[in-house]
Amino acid sequence: MSRERARATLLCQAVDSAPRLPLDSRPVPAERPGAKLLALPLCPIDDDELVSGLCEQQPAAVAELLSRYTDLVRCFLVRTLGSAADLDDLTQETFLTVIRRVGTLREPTALRSFVVSVAIRVARNELRKRSIRRFVGLEAEGDLPVALPHDAAAAQGVRHLYAALDRMNANHRLAFVLRHVEGYDLLEAAGICGCSLATLKRWLARAEQRFGAIARADPVLRELLDTPRRDR
Repeated sequence: MSRERARATLLCQAVDSAPRLPLDSRPVPAERPGAKLLALPLCPIDDDELVSGLCEQQPAAVAELLSRYTDLVRCFLVRTLGSAADLDDLTQETFLTVIRRVGTLREPTALRSFVVSVAIRVARNELRKRSIRRFVGLEAEGDLPVALPHDAAAAQGVRHLYAALDRMNANHRLAFVLRHVEGYDLLEAAGICGCSLATLKRWLARAEQRFGAIARADPVLRELLDTPRRDR
């Protein structure tokens, strides 16, 4: 197994083993005594209608946007940042930016990619802010308030994984996460990051090189990376 495949396997296994945060905690209304439930026909809104409604700032379109993409955005931010800190604020910032800039979207069918690209920019800015806060001592390195696997060894692996990612710059980390955690192909990842394919490949190569160097010096990560090769 190649080193790149081993790293991708480590990331996917470690991150996917962590329990997901509750993404929708809205209470279910209680059923009134004697009330009858009526099956209402669903009227799905296609991307063209949704984008048009968002451009006109229609409340129904905003509600549909949130319903359709909140889980995606929250999950992406947590998996990228490795932390649930300020998750609600970052999610809100993502959707406010989407609503403000949706008029620049040329192809309504690309709405999902557009939402993810905005989340990428929000995550990149947050990573840079955290790096500055860590540099001046306002944020402890290695903080990981995200939910961890119940298995002690898996939880330790997740902590060491995100500690390694914290030592990369924002662009390299995002390229690494998009490729090895989210599973995007190179062309898709470049489009989401808003960079050329060549730039994305350069970021990814540097991220993989950095991660490999960190892993070789970290007994926990080194053991996880060696496991797939021994199990072949």
